[in-house]
Amino acid sequence: MKNNIKNKTRYLVLTAVFAAFICISIVFLPRIPTGFNGGYIHLGDIIIYLSAVFLPLPYGMAAAAIGAGLSDIMAGAAVWAVPTVIIKASMVTFFTSKEAIILSKRNKKAVIIAGITGWLGYYIAGSIIAGNFVAPLATLPIEALQPISSGLIFLLIAHYLDKIKIKERVLNEYK
Repeated sequence: MKNNIKNKTRYLVLTAVFAAFICISIVFLPRIPTGFNGGYIHLGDIIIYLSAVFLPLPYGMAAAAIGAGLSDIMAGAAVWAVPTVIIKASMVTFFTSKEAIILSKRNKKAVIIAGITGWLGYYIAGSIIAGNFVAPLATLPIEALQPISSGLIFLLIAHYLDKIKIKERVLNEYK
């Protein structure tokens, strides 16, 4: 019983930390504008992917939704907050936190699937917000840079984090 409470507390704290890092990485770190709809390339998805491989699914989804949703509100793009919460939470579902390493086969595939999910999710959301499905097509190619760059950087960072066994350290050191 005591261990279960400790684990839940640890996961809640890590969820809050990841949500904060996601929000900070989107709002305050450099970003590159991508088009008419106010979209931009940011580093937040890298942190979202990391939260997905460190935290059990509901916690990872919460970190992604809270962090990215708050970032839209803080950045003055509140119209995008609801789609962001849905899209970012759904991107987490393709990863697993049950492996001892970050770069498991499933998580390597998840980077691609999550990237496509986010890319298409924002196209659909942009179409609904714009009132048509044609206008957002103009930025679709450049917006592919977000999942591609985030995915590649995540894979690189995850490779080195696995080398230092960071997942084991973070999740097991304080038991």
